[in-house]
Amino acid sequence: MIHHGTNRSVLVLVLAFVCSVVWGGESKEIPIQPEFEISPTPLGPYKASSMGPEWLGFFSHQPAYAVAIPLVPPIDWLPSPGRRTMNNFVGNPQDKHLSYAEEYAGLSGPQKAFLQASKTLLNDPRVSLLMDRPDPNGPPRVLLYALTLEDAQKMAEGYFQYARNFWWRGYLRSLEKRVQDSTEKVARVQTRLAEVEKAIEASQKPLEDLKKTVPYRTENEAHEAIVELDRILNATQVEMAGIHARMDRIMGYRKERPPGLQLTPEAVAKLDMMLVEEDIALQGAVAREKKVTSLLEQASRFIDLRSALTRETTERKGPLVDVLEQEQKVLARERKELEATRLQEPKIPAKLIIYPVQWVDEPSQN
Repeated sequence: MIHHGTNRSVLVLVLAFVCSVVWGGESKEIPIQPEFEISPTPLGPYKASSMGPEWLGFFSHQPAYAVAIPLVPPIDWLPSPGRRTMNNFVGNPQDKHLSYAEEYAGLSGPQKAFLQASKTLLNDPRVSLLMDRPDPNGPPRVLLYALTLEDAQKMAEGYFQYARNFWWRGYLRSLEKRVQDSTEKVARVQTRLAEVEKAIEASQKPLEDLKKTVPYRTENEAHEAIVELDRILNATQVEMAGIHARMDRIMGYRKERPPGLQLTPEAVAKLDMMLVEEDIALQGAVAREKKVTSLLEQASRFIDLRSALTRETTERKGPLVDVLEQEQKVLARERKELEATRLQEPKIPAKLIIYPVQWVDEPSQN
């Protein structure tokens, strides 16, 4: 709507999707439609012949209007000449991609041609025609030039659409995603830390109980015990094999005597006694094997518990605690930046002034 009448420090932000100026898709936010007022006082008069050759593209189109954008704080996300944001909004002469204004502001063909011809100039912070401050007590203003009144309105709407909905809100969403990712990472580390605490508790109690029944206190001592117990177990198993062989032979003599062998009752009684003695020896060897096997399992259990406890304690005291502390610091920084960024939302003025641009008529040179 048009009424005729009178008239922080810069954030160093690197956003890949902005730096490449490859617009993956326009923001789906509600379009920004500020109110406009046309000033009765024109800008100028401008004289093309008094300017240098770098002004040729700008003056050859002789834009008829300029909309003034007051840089009212917060201005961190408002494009202005010399800032990357302005470069991405109106275009970069070294970049083959279309600028945001060319792609999404709904500009006319001649207006796009004007931007193409003026890109270098429109990004130059030294050019006074691009920024002014008519009121020493007021904010500086960015002047966006256009060939028609409609294009001037669309330039202003596109400016705030880019500044707020694409640039500021796009970064805000990336921060929100980072905070979400960091929150989940902290939660994962905390979950793992709780699991390790439970594992330590599960290893510590049975280990303390086991220490009451074993003669060793370290893993090395337990390994030494295992070596000795293995030796005893091997010797016992060899002994048992010999006992079984002797018992089989004795029972063979009793059941099937070799031809020509006559056993007296005394000899048979002696064989029976030998069989009893071997059976007693076998029971002793079996008991010894069982006990040694139990001691081996006990020693292995001791080593497993000590090893698990050492590993879990090391993980808790080392990587887990360090990672948790680091991730919590990252999360705190990101949350702080997120809150600060939310406060930097560009403000949309209730009314914007559009100035007619006056040009000096110059005779054409034939």
